[in-house]
Amino acid sequence: MKTKFDIFILILILLTPNFLLGVQGQNPDPVIYINFLTPNTNPARIQWANLIEQEIAKIGINVSFEDLTGWGNIAPRTWAYPVGVEYDHIPTFEDGGYDVLFVGWLWDLDGDLASMYETTAIIPLGDNYYQYSNPTYDAIFEQYLTSVDFTERMSNSHQLQAIIYEDLPAIGIIYRGDLFGFKEGLTGIDNLLLSTSNYRIEYWDDPDDNIIKYGIPSDLSEPNIFGAESFYDKQWMSQVYGCPLKRAQGTHGWEPEVAESLYTEFNLVAGTQTVEMKLDPLAKFSDGEEVIPEDIVYSYQMHMTPLSGSADYSTMVYWFGDNSSIAVDADTGNVAGGNVTFEMTGIYNFWEYLYNIPILDKSDVEPRINARGWGILDIMPFSVADVNGDGAALVKSCGPMMLTAFDIVNSVVKLEPNPYWLGDPVDLDEFYLAFISGKDSAVASLIDGTIDIMDAQFFPDWTDFEGVTGIEGVLVTNLRHGELSINMKHPVLGTGELTPVGTPEAAKKVRHAISHCIPRQTIVDDILNGLGFPAVSTMPDGCVDFDNSLTPYTYDISLATTLMEEAGYFSTISEYSNVLLIIFMFSGIVSVYVSRKVNK
Repeated sequence: MKTKFDIFILILILLTPNFLLGVQGQNPDPVIYINFLTPNTNPARIQWANLIEQEIAKIGINVSFEDLTGWGNIAPRTWAYPVGVEYDHIPTFEDGGYDVLFVGWLWDLDGDLASMYETTAIIPLGDNYYQYSNPTYDAIFEQYLTSVDFTERMSNSHQLQAIIYEDLPAIGIIYRGDLFGFKEGLTGIDNLLLSTSNYRIEYWDDPDDNIIKYGIPSDLSEPNIFGAESFYDKQWMSQVYGCPLKRAQGTHGWEPEVAESLYTEFNLVAGTQTVEMKLDPLAKFSDGEEVIPEDIVYSYQMHMTPLSGSADYSTMVYWFGDNSSIAVDADTGNVAGGNVTFEMTGIYNFWEYLYNIPILDKSDVEPRINARGWGILDIMPFSVADVNGDGAALVKSCGPMMLTAFDIVNSVVKLEPNPYWLGDPVDLDEFYLAFISGKDSAVASLIDGTIDIMDAQFFPDWTDFEGVTGIEGVLVTNLRHGELSINMKHPVLGTGELTPVGTPEAAKKVRHAISHCIPRQTIVDDILNGLGFPAVSTMPDGCVDFDNSLTPYTYDISLATTLMEEAGYFSTISEYSNVLLIIFMFSGIVSVYVSRKVNK
């Protein structure tokens, strides 16, 4: 009698929906069908796209098709779609646009939100291929654009980030990380400034010998800042050239270097901005010559001259127009500690960026160009071709270090402290930037002490440093993020018109549900091998303006299911599958019962 009663109870349990879903282990029937658009250029991104496809299936979202393709096919569906020419919006994937796109972006250190989510930036006018539009966001964004005060800009930025965090036109997945190899015991290195090539070398030191050798995977071949394109040549240049402003150690905002102070005001009606720069009276070039206002004016004019080949030419001309907009302040005069006035063509909330321009000694450089022409900008300093010292003059500046040797054959640069440096004392006696061929050679050089820092672009992994005494791997965010971009004109994911509830709020709940289905830590651990961080939002947490009050969306399938229900979608399991499961389980029970009878 007891056996029959047990079978009856088991049958009742088998018929309960929760048991069916749990035991069966299969996903509920799809209630939403979407398509993935995924670049085929990054294996890791393809892996997490596949993982997310599996996860969202648990809440009834089915990926009908994943288009793994190149950028040439992605652009016409997204930011290059002919909006405003033939169509008024980007449609769904089935109609030639996209539903969701897996993509990644590199941010600047400040975290500039311009041309991303505001209505006026919807393509083709900007980069808002999400087609996101929110009047509240737009109103705050207008204030943000004219927030030339740092505190005010930060406040507006945080408000904008909170709106995007809630509305999710883009769902942050991961932040990328850079893995460097360090000799243990190095001091004063700001890891984020190192990763973004803004480091302040005056704070660096190796207490063992006051010498740091930094191994890089690229040749060093550029003579000066004009025409410089190499990421690595710019690294040594940034330590040699003094600038009015530099990134601050620790906080990463802007602080005076050659300047003593900068003051700005703007005219909202005229749409113009004025900056008054007061030079530090103690600022000197590495030969002892004082930095005076005409050096600032001349340096900016050099960057605004096409023949200089400056990479900053377009930016400088855009914001300053022509040479007449930058002048020595007549009231203070052309003396050490004097002022320079800048008349900008518009209002720029990140105006400090424009005052990170390398400074040259006009009295030394201008006569050389007048005598021998612009061709001297191509002369390598300290080379046999530098017979007149023109190459060396073009890298003489007022930064914390000065160039003392350039081995062009072996790609090794040597820097020593500028004896007239006005800032905090430089701790190093020597700094070397040296090319090393290949990751294995770089790891070996770090282990044997030939170098003290191994650059992240050798792409080491944690195993290269494990169990080796005296070295360590250091992981740093690199301001790259990976996201899932949403087409906000999609009738389910964006407008919500085809959800059961039929509202934008229902679509937002679906987006929230998707975000809660993303196992960010798993992606970092298993796909990126620990070389990254779970994303909180689409702005990397290393950006100066990042709102650190935001927290990551948790991986929570139960919560995601609830959000789907609030959007009008309820999980079910197909009747056919239920019947098969019941038959299978019931047959098993009967077999056990018969077996027991036979054994008796």
